[in-house]
Amino acid sequence: MNLVKQVSSYGEKIDSCLQRIANQLFLNASFIDNIGLLNGKMGIAIFFYHYSRYTGNKIYGDYAGELIDEIYEEINTNTPVDFANGLTGIGWGIEYLVKSKFLEADTDEALSEIDNAIYRSRINSPILINDGKDLFGYGLYYIMHLTGGEICDDDLNTLMKKYHLIFLTDECERILIQKHYKRFNIESLSVDTINSFIWFLLEMHRLEIFPYKSEKVLQAVPGFIDDSLRNNDDIAGTGQLLSLTGFMLPYINDLVTKDSLAELLQSSFLKVNLKELSDEILVDSFVKKTWQKIVYEPYVSSNMESVDTFNKIFSIIDNEEGWNRRLDNLNKNNIGLTGLSGIGMGLIFQRMMGESRSTKLEIRTENNKVKIED
Repeated sequence: MNLVKQVSSYGEKIDSCLQRIANQLFLNASFIDNIGLLNGKMGIAIFFYHYSRYTGNKIYGDYAGELIDEIYEEINTNTPVDFANGLTGIGWGIEYLVKSKFLEADTDEALSEIDNAIYRSRINSPILINDGKDLFGYGLYYIMHLTGGEICDDDLNTLMKKYHLIFLTDECERILIQKHYKRFNIESLSVDTINSFIWFLLEMHRLEIFPYKSEKVLQAVPGFIDDSLRNNDDIAGTGQLLSLTGFMLPYINDLVTKDSLAELLQSSFLKVNLKELSDEILVDSFVKKTWQKIVYEPYVSSNMESVDTFNKIFSIIDNEEGWNRRLDNLNKNNIGLTGLSGIGMGLIFQRMMGESRSTKLEIRTENNKVKIED
């Protein structure tokens, strides 16, 4: 079979699966009480905006807008601040949607109340992570809030955002160098937590905001990296850590440490045999890579699963028995970007990359430059 036709046929199966996911999310999204980015309505809204653009169907975009309205209505004094479930993730999501041209808004105005709540929480919190698995939501949000619009040092809003970011860099020093988290019975930091800190510090350095301090704190990160890579079975999390480590290497001053990290990046102990992984682990890894791609751009390792890996994953997702089992277990904890919405987003990204590749193949074959067959 001609490979272009094979890609097209496979794409139709993905589109059918995406329609089923959209239908389920349509039926269930409004009934969950989590309004957050990774585990709740904000992530579902992001899926529907992408799906609307992908299909060209305005209905899905309108529904996403309704979810955003529900999110704003449901924010209250008990809404948490964390990135996965709370205000920093919600604020990040609004900036993402505006930056991606799904929404038109002045985010300084649209996020003013969320900003105030996040600021109050920040100054009243003795440490800015809830536990060893928490993402550095304050840092992720404030970077997105700064870069979501025009950066002008003559503008008071820009200066205030940079002020917050400088404070957060000091917090990184307290956590990563002084290990302040141990005072709060947090024994260690997860690979996800480390990833979020490294991303923040790399962005601070790129934006040239307090670069001396961000580079100083990065010197303390290799110890966390070594521990995370050698004592972790989280494929997607460690894969993202490897990618971030590669971007971080130029800023490590100690040559021995730099060589050690380079050796870690090249070592074979992180290579994974897909045949040894359960179906559940493969799908969970696919979902996690998807939300990491959204959150950690541009420091992600790749835009697309390998063909063999994706074929394996999609066969699991599209399997009727597995699909029915997933629906039977559908609940408020597995419907967001860490669950069904994440599967949908991953399929959209993969489909779009597949279309791009298929188009290139068609151009090449039409020009008789290459004959491609199975």
